[in-house]
Amino acid sequence: METTSMETRQLHSSQKEALKKRIEFSGDVNELDIDEWLFHVNNLFSLMRLKDETKILETMGKLTGPALRWYQENLRSFINWNDAEKALRDRFKEFGSDSQLMQEFFHIYQEENQSVTSFYENVIHIKKPEEWLQVAREEEYIQKQIQQQSNSLYPETKNKIFFESILPTATIQPTKVLRDRQTGFGTQTSLSRRSVQPTSSNTQSSSQQPFASRHYYQQQHQQLTPSTINRTYSKQNNFSNLKQNRKNYPENKIQKSNPCLICNKNNHATTKCFYKKSNGCFKCGLSNHQVPLIDAGSAITIIHQHLLNDIPHQELIPKTINHLSANCSTLNIIGEISLEINVNGIKTTIIADVTTNLVTNLILGSDWIQANNVYFLTPEQRIMIRSRGKEVSTPSVKPYFLN
Repeated sequence: METTSMETRQLHSSQKEALKKRIEFSGDVNELDIDEWLFHVNNLFSLMRLKDETKILETMGKLTGPALRWYQENLRSFINWNDAEKALRDRFKEFGSDSQLMQEFFHIYQEENQSVTSFYENVIHIKKPEEWLQVAREEEYIQKQIQQQSNSLYPETKNKIFFESILPTATIQPTKVLRDRQTGFGTQTSLSRRSVQPTSSNTQSSSQQPFASRHYYQQQHQQLTPSTINRTYSKQNNFSNLKQNRKNYPENKIQKSNPCLICNKNNHATTKCFYKKSNGCFKCGLSNHQVPLIDAGSAITIIHQHLLNDIPHQELIPKTINHLSANCSTLNIIGEISLEINVNGIKTTIIADVTTNLVTNLILGSDWIQANNVYFLTPEQRIMIRSRGKEVSTPSVKPYFLN
């Protein structure tokens, strides 16, 4: 028991001596950096079991000049030691731009007689990268996201480590995606007027081909003499890589087109299909084939009286009214009827006005579009309908009777 108390007294005396030998801090410009001073203070406090109030008071004992006056004025605002430490660092930390801190950090070198521990402390605590390191992490995250998007288009691109890629100049080249533009029914559909062709919406994906090796030329000509390789490597290797990339690049990366509306293949346009009918409907060849017109500019659905002779329908409800069309012509309405529109298995109903002088047989207006959740997929040239958790899409074509 007596030995333990003696060791405790010796420990306390050693701690007091260590506290006395601490360097004072005044907050002057040419004095010790606040980060280094707080680092030594925390190292000393880690050897003792002191409460936060004791740490705050012991710290005040080694402050002088402007730092002491500021500390005494704000002493009551320090709830714990972490608050006091943060306030000291924020108040007396020297200003330095992010670029300056980064340059200083990368130019730290271990001196000839400097120990590893001393060099480590110098890097972590004396030149502690705080603000600019957060910026560097954000830049690294953004760069990784860009690289991942580039890799989805060009798998041969590889990610680089952030600190390895810090060079005097760094550029990110935007990628270009080629898209084949077809002519004919598939690409000439307008936004406001579309017609529905009831065909299957399944598409056949083009087969992918593997990439050619970057070192194809080297493997093919590895028997050449070293002098010949030195003279011709640069020019011929560039030509070989360009040729192989064009030849073996996957088809789905080069062209991204809509399938043919007749045979559903991707290697040709609808107007150039071998199975296209010369008379009547381009797909089935029937002259009386009905293609409904979807007009987002029409407020109501309108059907021609002649079409009622070819389709099953309910009883016509007579009514007399005149509608004014977009070209200021008058539509003679003789009644209304309930229609059932079947789009690839999804049945929809709409009340349509019956007219005797319509330019086409059937116009599906905005009342049908809004009531049945119809979406225009402009880039894909398709029309999609959602009903009870089911989605059905069908290609849209430009009506042959419209300019």
